Amino acid sequence: MDIDLWHLVIIFFSGLIGESFGTLVGGGSLFIIPALLLTGVPLQSAIATDNAGSLGTEIGILSETRKKVMANKRMVILMAIPTTLGGIVGTYLLLTVSADIIKYFMAGAVMLVLIVARSHISKKPNLKKVKLLNYVVLIGFLFLIGIYANFIAAGEGTFSRMGMMVILGMTFIQSTGIKATATMPARIYSLVVTGLAGYIVWPYLLTLWASNFIAGKYAMKFAKKIPDLYMRTAITFISLGFVIYLLFFY
Repeated sequence: MDIDLWHLVIIFFSGLIGESFGTLVGGGSLFIIPALLLTGVPLQSAIATDNAGSLGTEIGILSETRKKVMANKRMVILMAIPTTLGGIVGTYLLLTVSADIIKYFMAGAVMLVLIVARSHISKKPNLKKVKLLNYVVLIGFLFLIGIYANFIAAGEGTFSRMGMMVILGMTFIQSTGIKATATMPARIYSLVVTGLAGYIVWPYLLTLWASNFIAGKYAMKFAKKIPDLYMRTAITFISLGFVIYLLFFY
């Protein structure tokens, strides 16, 4: 590919804006993937490069939430297993099947979780009173999230945090920090596989790592100042918006 300086500028600012928004409520890919496509990157390469670029965001988030993450190390491991397994399956399917197959499953799963857990949205989070069934439901949900992240990615962060908040009763800061850390193994696996397959545009990925780290770190500083109930309510409504996008506009 021919890479011009203006390509890097566009990608840097799309990452900065997209992942600032994405760290708070999700959906950073809606900014980044169109920017990558604008520079002439094929769709599969755009998805792979954007997915790998999220590592920068997650490291930025972790730098601001490490105390919350360290206090929930077992939860990180529990969340990482289904997300990583889903990511492995999703990376394979990215190269072989259509994303349309996944989007309907994802939209249906999100709606089911919201319907079942709607009464938890306004409750004060309490991780100590979570039933075993809730963990089982979330593990299945995160496995699907892992698959979905390698196809469409739009709303992946929103959906996973929404599930962690309404199913397990996490706060926004807890869910964001744990999700960011638990997702890293799947991101690294996808980076290696898609990189070896030639789907990663490395100059763009390095640019995204820089912009996404800045966005993740400073957006989390801002999020800490917002009441948790507001953030959980916002995530819920934005999840519904992404479902509508998947069903009618994707």
